[in-house]
Amino acid sequence: MMFKEWVQATPPPAWVLEPLVRECGLHPLVAGILHRRGYETPEDVHRFLQVKLAGLRNPFELRHMAEAVQIVIDALKSARRIVILGDYDVDGITGTTLLLEFFEACGCKNLDFFIPNRLEHGYGLTAKSAEVLLSMNPEVVITVDNGITAAAEVEQLQASGITTVITDHHLPGAELSGGIVVNPNHPECPYPFKKLSGCGVALKLALGVRKVLREQGWWTTDRPEPNLLDSMDLAALGTIADVVPLVDENRIMVQFGLQVMNSKPRLGVTAMRSLRKTDKVVARTVGFQFAPLLNASGRLKDASLGVELLRCQDDESARIIVAELNRTNEERRSVEAEMREAAFRIAATQRDRHSLVIAHPEFHEGVNGIVAARLVEHYHKPTIILSQNGDSLKGSARSIPELHIKQALESCTDLLDRFGGHAAAAGCALSLDRLNAFSARFEAFCRAALPELPTPKLQIDGTLDESVVSDQLVEQLEWLQPFGESNPEPIFVVQAPEQEFQTMKDRHVKWQLNGSVEIVGWNLAEAFEQQPPSQLAVTLGFNEFRGRRRVQMLIQEVQV
Repeated sequence: MMFKEWVQATPPPAWVLEPLVRECGLHPLVAGILHRRGYETPEDVHRFLQVKLAGLRNPFELRHMAEAVQIVIDALKSARRIVILGDYDVDGITGTTLLLEFFEACGCKNLDFFIPNRLEHGYGLTAKSAEVLLSMNPEVVITVDNGITAAAEVEQLQASGITTVITDHHLPGAELSGGIVVNPNHPECPYPFKKLSGCGVALKLALGVRKVLREQGWWTTDRPEPNLLDSMDLAALGTIADVVPLVDENRIMVQFGLQVMNSKPRLGVTAMRSLRKTDKVVARTVGFQFAPLLNASGRLKDASLGVELLRCQDDESARIIVAELNRTNEERRSVEAEMREAAFRIAATQRDRHSLVIAHPEFHEGVNGIVAARLVEHYHKPTIILSQNGDSLKGSARSIPELHIKQALESCTDLLDRFGGHAAAAGCALSLDRLNAFSARFEAFCRAALPELPTPKLQIDGTLDESVVSDQLVEQLEWLQPFGESNPEPIFVVQAPEQEFQTMKDRHVKWQLNGSVEIVGWNLAEAFEQQPPSQLAVTLGFNEFRGRRRVQMLIQEVQV
């Protein structure tokens, strides 16, 4: 494991923060954090903290939105058969569910969906999934979270008389899909916020259709206008699970979606909360507890089970599905452990490289991405994990902040059968006989981009001593939630207390600083007994137990 370099934030001068402290009532530490994250005026801070649905942009600012909306409305009014093609991850599952529920609320009766099997059909709109779609006899196909790179397949569907609408958020390749493409990352799309999730784009389509149908008098007493706030939980699930930045519109969707999950959760969410014994759902709950369950079916089996759970209408069925997803997730953990052991063994032979390219005939492609992420955490190098099936390889790539992984794959275009993704994560496929050439060229790109391998960094937001820690500070830090990509939970440095720590259950450590402040570290007892720390990097929160609330510092990293 590479030790992280602690990077101390430079506090802005007091006169710079004074307007934020005075006009927004902020603690100086919180004002400094917001200022460093780009919220430099009281107006910026109010917009960030006072999240409003009105902050969602007009969906018709998206390229081709008007055309996509018209296609949907024409299909609704003429009872044309609509089939939704979703991706097999949480973003695709939630976006598919959102459009299914919305189209049903619009009165659509001739409706179906298809989520490709990862192993049988591949990702998104492939030649094999196009065959399945054709057998379903659609008149309109709408993709969710996929399709931007499927130019040939879109042409095939359109040649068969099927109107195709692509909704996606992935970066386009050299060859763009024809027809109607709603994607903020399309090179011709002027939409100012490029970081929507796939489910976020699907929500935008629903908002656009609802608006036009309202203007046309479509909604009646018998067919009431759907409240899309009730669908915001789906947008939050997809947005958090896809690790897109939790800023701008994504912050709005997640904030309101979490409220829905806590105040009036759908039965599938209730069943997941019950399994995980979760009281309050926060972004971390979704990312670390719900997302692995929903992803499990798409990794190893059939992702449509996730859609079934989110659309479930009775408690018992929801409990049965969640139990099955949990069993599948446990199976995934077992597969991951075996793959991780083999991958680390192979990685040890590539220590001199600036990247890792690891292929194995027994790797399960549904778990490649997780294992790649584990190796990136450990080695801080761009990593590709590849599964072998006969003479073919399929892989998942994960990267570090300093290298754009899709650009690295673009440098190998002639060696790949296909690829796609984002800056931090991507997928690819190639022939086994091209593996060595691909590995060499990928490494050459990484070496050119990173002549010196960077050290992973831990951003420190300030240094604390016991005297400045208060309920007010912690309460205001909680205003910054939901935490996630591009809006990380603030981390502070404190000196390790001189008094001896308490050991809890022989594994955990705890210092009680006074009656209202404690420091806790999970699974650190053995390490601290061998070498006590000098400094602690901590996050701040509240620990409520038996009606008493204490400030709790939770250890994230240590220095000895």
